[in-house]
Amino acid sequence: MRLSPEKIGRIAEVIVDALLEKGALVLRRPGKSGRAALVAAIRDLISADLRIEEEIDAEVERVLASYRRPIVGTERDVLFRKIKEEIAGRRGYVL
Repeated sequence: MRLSPEKIGRIAEVIVDALLEKGALVLRRPGKSGRAALVAAIRDLISADLRIEEEIDAEVERVLASYRRPIVGTERDVLFRKIKEEIAGRRGYVL
């Protein structure tokens, strides 16, 4: 499922607000500019992570398409997950 840029931004805001509220973060630049910079950084990290996962999904689809017979249903779902875990592991990506 692809998240819209707005949803990714909202998730980043929720993360920043929760960390600030718990005292787990201290802003070096006080005020909105410091918070905005942090939200932007987290938004960019989330977006980059989602792009990596999309690349892995595309590679899994290519592998499945290379099989002689079409794979459908539950068998496809199970194979998709297994292949995805294997590819992610080779790339050092944690699912």
